Amino acid sequence: MTAPPALQPEAMPLGKAARSLPDLLSEQLLADIMAGRLPSGARLKEVELAREHAVSRATVREALIALSRRGFVERLPRFGARVTTFAQSDVFDLFELRAVLLGLAARRCAELGGELASRLEGIVAAMEALAADPGTDPQTFSEQAIRAQHLLVGESGNRHLPELYEHLASMSTWRLIRGRATSFLLAERRQQAAGDWRALVTAIRAGDAAAAEQQARELLAHSAEGVRAQLGRGE
Repeated sequence: MTAPPALQPEAMPLGKAARSLPDLLSEQLLADIMAGRLPSGARLKEVELAREHAVSRATVREALIALSRRGFVERLPRFGARVTTFAQSDVFDLFELRAVLLGLAARRCAELGGELASRLEGIVAAMEALAADPGTDPQTFSEQAIRAQHLLVGESGNRHLPELYEHLASMSTWRLIRGRATSFLLAERRQQAAGDWRALVTAIRAGDAAAAEQQARELLAHSAEGVRAQLGRGE
């Protein structure tokens, strides 16, 4: 008996097989912005970008429009496009918005219950261990804090929260890079943050939605205070 032909995976439509050129270009430009290769206020000329990246001006225009929708590029009458410029106050406006969203996520997680508290416990324990070592790299600590935030937002049950929160977080991270400030440079701040997360996981484990929301907001308020202090010292 002839063996049946092997099943072949369903072919993906060509239009979905690869990212579009405008998408790829917007990602490249965003990487340049985040890395500081395109600094705040830098003019973005369509002709020059098209030549540099070997694409059409229409592709450049679409990429710039996509970045303007995300807040990284601003388009000015009779000037064209440029990397968005910001005041330091923008950093703290974004912290306020993030605090509201993270508070909502924490409230919902406390109400939903489940195993999230145990998963968050593991991250918080890692943060506490890092905070106990004065020589901890601030970036390593920051990565654990980001993991904890993503877990809360991702498990909140609100499908819109992750995208909104990630957008605000990426924008504020960019501003902090430009401002040469971070919330976790000092050992005292890392210890405070670990304590804040411990209080938050305790509230979630207890199912205390109001306390969880309040603690999440305070956590980001403390982060904002740490950044403000660093900016004030010019570090």
